Amino acid sequence: MEAMSRRTTVEEDVSAALRRAIGFAGLFGLTAVAAIACTARNPQPVSGVAADRLMAQEALWQAEVNGAPAIAFPAPLLARRADPKIAAILAEAQHQLAADRSAAAARRHVVLQRMDEVRADRDLHESQRVVLSLKIEQAYLKAQQRGTEAGQQPEVMALKVQAAKANGDIALANREMNVLNDRMMSLANGEHARAEGRLTAVRTQLQGG
Repeated sequence: MEAMSRRTTVEEDVSAALRRAIGFAGLFGLTAVAAIACTARNPQPVSGVAADRLMAQEALWQAEVNGAPAIAFPAPLLARRADPKIAAILAEAQHQLAADRSAAAARRHVVLQRMDEVRADRDLHESQRVVLSLKIEQAYLKAQQRGTEAGQQPEVMALKVQAAKANGDIALANREMNVLNDRMMSLANGEHARAEGRLTAVRTQLQGG
């Protein structure tokens, strides 16, 4: 009987120990999950060279958003620009600004060049229309003086066909100019939106997001 009693007591002690161990393990697991969740809710800002680079990029994208002629770097960076690492970071941002603006100018140049071509064609067609209108008017005056009907004369009808074509060409040029103007606006809006997106992303990184 005593042996059985001792065995029962040992088994109960082992069971109790196991329950405590499982309870501690569960508690530890919950604590770890809570710690991870807390870290996720409270991101840590970056520091060191990474922060310096992000601050320079923030100033770069801010300049692009504002269309500023130059980058306004923050004072903490400018105060340390004698440091080769900081000097390289600042130079990299300035190079990026120059490259972005050169690429944007090249894209605009293509559209502006086409606008010049369309404008020249439209001016030519408008001049042709003026000349044709004068010729038609003169033909009607001559016919009136002769007492004949000018509208049915082959040469007058040909002039009217040419004038109608000139009007059509002018309308086409005007439509293309509208498309090109929209393209210029789209380029400007796209560049601004792209800079704003990059600025937001950099600020999120600076905050540890």
